[in-house]
Amino acid sequence: MSDVSDNPGAPPVQPAADYDQMVDWDKRLAREAPFFRRLFDEVGVDRLADVGCGSGKHAIMFQEWGIEVTGIDPSESMLAQARENAARAGVAIEFLEGGFGDVAALAGTGLDAVITLGNGLPHVGGEAELRTAFADLAVALRPGGVVVLHLLNHERLIGQRIRMMPPTVRTTPEGDRVFLKVLDYRDDGILFDFVTLTRALGAEPSADNAFAEDDPEATGWHLRSRRSLHTALPVSLLQVTLREAGFSEIEAFGDHAGRALHVDTDESVIVVARRT
Repeated sequence: MSDVSDNPGAPPVQPAADYDQMVDWDKRLAREAPFFRRLFDEVGVDRLADVGCGSGKHAIMFQEWGIEVTGIDPSESMLAQARENAARAGVAIEFLEGGFGDVAALAGTGLDAVITLGNGLPHVGGEAELRTAFADLAVALRPGGVVVLHLLNHERLIGQRIRMMPPTVRTTPEGDRVFLKVLDYRDDGILFDFVTLTRALGAEPSADNAFAEDDPEATGWHLRSRRSLHTALPVSLLQVTLREAGFSEIEAFGDHAGRALHVDTDESVIVVARRT
């Protein structure tokens, strides 16, 4: 993910810090934990790889359950945040730099589970790279091992040409933050603009300048924008590609309660498949 537009007057903010501030982790992990508990108990998960582990929150939770976790992410910023979060939680996890297609080399083979959550999978560079990634997962997993994919429901996004995800507003130590995701559709994928608006603590814009444009001194707001191209991955493509790679028992859910996916209405999709 690269920055394409930064206001030079904005306070320095790392993408990893943005991510941890945007997500209500206590609420999210409480909602998702029972789903993973049931699945991991059913499969018998002692070792797993978290690919695109981000700031490491899921990896930390799984390690606290007694599972041996290897966290993999291509972003040094995210890995640094993950290591800091793990140290704060008092758990030892190996976090390694890498991406899709690197799992068997970095985490080894015979894994019980591989997960990729938080919309990380669409960062693969097209369908050919997706096939390479799934083939690598098949090598890394033991027979009967499970892969869990969690991402936005691209069939809904593409079919309805949705332009913006619901905004998130957070009060942070730096001030108020608004997180926006604006979408554009191209032949080679979905273009996401991740926009962060920050109103620094103590900012007191003049009421006379309430409608000033592009003037942080007048409005109190700073803007940071990052752009990322995501490969379009409708669930139908994921199912076909997983089968080609040697996976079976492929299920698609619309939430972590295990409800069957409604492709026209569900915001996200969770795909679970077993390595044959």
